[in-house]
Amino acid sequence: MMCEECGVNPAVFHFVTIRNDERTERNLCPACMAKYKKQLPGIDIKNLAGILNNLIDGKKGAGKEEVDPETESITCEQCGMTYGEFRKCGMLGCAACYDAFREPMTALLQRIHGNTQHAGRVPGGVHSGVSIRMSIDRLKQQLQRAVAAEEYEQAAKLRDAIRALSAQLEQREKAVHVAPPERIESWIHPEGGDFHA
Repeated sequence: MMCEECGVNPAVFHFVTIRNDERTERNLCPACMAKYKKQLPGIDIKNLAGILNNLIDGKKGAGKEEVDPETESITCEQCGMTYGEFRKCGMLGCAACYDAFREPMTALLQRIHGNTQHAGRVPGGVHSGVSIRMSIDRLKQQLQRAVAAEEYEQAAKLRDAIRALSAQLEQREKAVHVAPPERIESWIHPEGGDFHA
């Protein structure tokens, strides 16, 4: 689908505006979306996580998960932000907040994503060593679930896939370590000074 604004680039964003109960929808490319973002009055895109968090909490209403006051009052020693403030705005105050809020954030990530490890794309493409390790970890989790559900045929397929990826990773690591270091020899130049060949 092409951008409805410029008609040149592929549309990546689906932009919906509602004004006076009139809904308009547009499919935009990143460049045209950037133009629209500049025109949006009073919306802080950087604080979008906090806005969405508040909207979701408002929709949940009575089903909202309660956090005990002790957890809410956990404070980052470096910036002074509390876990309660983090829950309201959705943004951390500093890098030390990750350590200060480690336990409640781990539980939060587990509840939201079902995992506490990154499972998305990795720079370097699908065949990078990190990506292979992540795939192995994901397959091991699936294997545990398959064995627990007594789905042994699926478990055997997962086991074979884990073995294949492990062999690929081992082969990749060998290729990296086998390459001999470059040999550099030094001589003293007859007219003084060093030169390398």
